[in-house]
Amino acid sequence: MRRIVRFLASPRLAAALLLFIGAWVTIATFVPQSITSPGEIAAWDAANPALATVVNAVGLHDAFTAPAFIVPSLLLALCTAVCAWQRTGVARRRARVLREVSAAGLANDFALAELSIPVASDVENDEAYRRVVATLRELGIPGSRVGDRVVSVSPWWTVWGTAIFHWALVALIVLMALGSLARASGQMGVAVGQTRPDQPESYGELTAGPLYRWASNDRSIRVDDFHLDYMAGGISRGPTPTVAVLDGDGEVLESRIVYPNHILRHGSLSIYPVDYGLSAEIAMLDDQGAEIQRTVQLLDFDGTSPDGTAPVSEIGLYGSNGQVLNRLIVSVPLDSVPEGFLGRIPKDPSAHVVVADLTGAVLLDEVLRPGEEAALPLGGSLRLLGVDYYARLQIVDDPTITLLYIAGAIALVGLGIATLARQMIFTAGILTESEARIMAVRMRLWRIHTTSKSEIESELRRALGATEGSA
Repeated sequence: MRRIVRFLASPRLAAALLLFIGAWVTIATFVPQSITSPGEIAAWDAANPALATVVNAVGLHDAFTAPAFIVPSLLLALCTAVCAWQRTGVARRRARVLREVSAAGLANDFALAELSIPVASDVENDEAYRRVVATLRELGIPGSRVGDRVVSVSPWWTVWGTAIFHWALVALIVLMALGSLARASGQMGVAVGQTRPDQPESYGELTAGPLYRWASNDRSIRVDDFHLDYMAGGISRGPTPTVAVLDGDGEVLESRIVYPNHILRHGSLSIYPVDYGLSAEIAMLDDQGAEIQRTVQLLDFDGTSPDGTAPVSEIGLYGSNGQVLNRLIVSVPLDSVPEGFLGRIPKDPSAHVVVADLTGAVLLDEVLRPGEEAALPLGGSLRLLGVDYYARLQIVDDPTITLLYIAGAIALVGLGIATLARQMIFTAGILTESEARIMAVRMRLWRIHTTSKSEIESELRRALGATEGSA
C-alpha cells in the first residue's frame, strides 16, 4: 500500500499525466469535434483519410468523452487526491502547532528554543525586546511584544492554502469528467417568434451523456427578435438574436440579446448563437379553407441553389393512411448582386414551393407571396404566412457548470493563500544563565518570502550586540 501511495504521489507521474492531457487537448483543437461541429467531421475525414483512421481509432472526434482522455484525467484526479491528503495532514499538524504557540499557557515555555543569542551587558531587557521587534519589521515580519517574549505567529488558516488548492483541483477534474456524462449539447434552429420545447426532437444536432435526464426539462426556447447587424459598445456584433427561456407555463425565465462573449445563462443552461438563415411560415388548409396545421420551414443560405437558399429538412405530406406520399420543398428566392446572393430577407419576400412525389416527379411548382395560396395534389391547399429570419443556437445544459465555477474560485483562494500568506512561528524571550543573558529564539519558517532563517539569526546577533558566530 505504501508503494502504491508513493507511486500515486510521484511528481513524475503527475507531470507525465499533465503532459499527455495537455498534448491530447492541443491536438483536439485541430480536429473537428462531434459536440460542436458534427457536420464537418465527414468532410475532414474525407480530406485526411490517413489521419482519419488514427483519429477515429483513438476517439479524437469526441476528445473529451473518449476513454483516452477520461482515464488519464481520473488517474490525475486520484494522484491529486493522494497529494491533497498528504498536504492535509501536514496542514493539520502545522495548524495545531500554531494554535498551541498562540496559547497563553506556553508564554514562558522556552524548552523548544532553537537559537541562543547572547544579549550585550549594556542592553537592558526592554531595549533588547524593542530591538528584536524592530529587526523583525526591517525583515518584513510583523512582530510584537507579549509579556516577556516577542511573538510573530501566523494565523492557523494560512497553512491550509496548499491543501485547499489541491482538493479544489480534485473537484475540478472530477466535475469535468462527470460533466461529459451528465451534459447535453446541441444546435437548435428557432425562427423569430417561434417557441420550441427543449427536447431531443427540437434539435438538429445533439449529443447527450448517459446520465442526462430529459424528463426534468420543462422549458422551451423562443427567439423574440433578430438584428442582422447589431451594434453594441460601438462595435458591430453581426447577426444577433434575442433569445428567451420559458418555463412550463410559458413565463419568461431569462431573456437576452446573445452574441459571442455575451451568452444567455440560466442555471445550468447556456445559449449562444452559431449561425442564421431564413424561415417560411406555412399554414395547411383543408378543402373548406380552414387551417388544420401550421409549420415553419427553416432555410439555410446556399450559393449553389438557384434561389440562394435550401431547406434544412423537407416536409412530408401524409395520406389518409398516415404514410408519406409527397414531399414539400420550400425555398426563398434571394436578391442577387454581381458577387452572388444577399444573405438577408429579400425586398419582395416570397417562397418557392415545390411538391414532389416519392419518385421525384414534380406535382406543384409555384412562387407564393405572403397571404397567397396554392392547391395541393392531395386536396386542400397551403398558404404562405410570412418570411423571416431564424437563429441557429448552440444550447448546452451542464449541471456541473456552477460547481466548476465554485471549485475554480476555491482553487484560486487556496492558491492565493499558499502563494502570498506567511506561514511561520517566531518566539523570543530572555533567559538568565550564570549571570549571562541570552535571547532564546524558536523559529519555524514554513513559507516566508522576505527573509530566511540565517538572515534573521545574523540580524538579531547584530542588533543585540553579540559578535557573529559566538553562539
